Amino acid sequence: MNRESNGYTFLFATVMVVLVASALAFAATALKPDQEANIKKEKMQYILKSFGVAVERDASEEAYKKHIISEVVFDENGTEISKDAFTVDIAKEKGKFPIFNAEKDGKKFYVIPVRGMGLWDAIWGYVSVDENLKVDGIVFDHKAETPGLGGEITQDYFQKSFIGENVFDANGNLQGLKVVKGYQGKDNKADGEVDAISGATLTGNGVTEMLVRGLKPYEKYLKSNKK
Repeated sequence: MNRESNGYTFLFATVMVVLVASALAFAATALKPDQEANIKKEKMQYILKSFGVAVERDASEEAYKKHIISEVVFDENGTEISKDAFTVDIAKEKGKFPIFNAEKDGKKFYVIPVRGMGLWDAIWGYVSVDENLKVDGIVFDHKAETPGLGGEITQDYFQKSFIGENVFDANGNLQGLKVVKGYQGKDNKADGEVDAISGATLTGNGVTEMLVRGLKPYEKYLKSNKK
């Protein structure tokens, strides 16, 4: 075949496209198990970090087995439907509410996954509540919030501001957790409120909505496990 002909050029281009596509497909298939394993380990890191256990990714499975003593999934009526909380994707599986029962230094914690919308895209996190129904720790992440503004929800100073906050009010009703612009409560840990991030009002509103809505289905479970 004449290498300078249009037919040869078309055939060559077609063969190259097929070869490259095949190589990419093979690479994606070969890498998928590693990608899934990394996603699993990262999720374990989030859960562990929420109650103060910070480990490297490769150590997450061992730490998870050590500190997570049980898992529960229940429906909107509070009926237990499974003990495999880890595989539940709350973004896709509506009506399923997973919770992770953890233990560290002889103390028990209840880790609750939450998910919502920030200014630009999804935000999510894990809230660790102790036996007195106070926040022991919290971890947030996001897909596309603005660096230096809404993206600050991933920073320690913001996440630590929730520690010690009461999830329930004085009457025993779940009040959730709220991000408040111009908050004046200072060290008041009874109101479930923390100061907002400057310049990130809409992201803060998304965090509030996520936490109030996301914690509500766990009210009955948390009350029944209060120390």
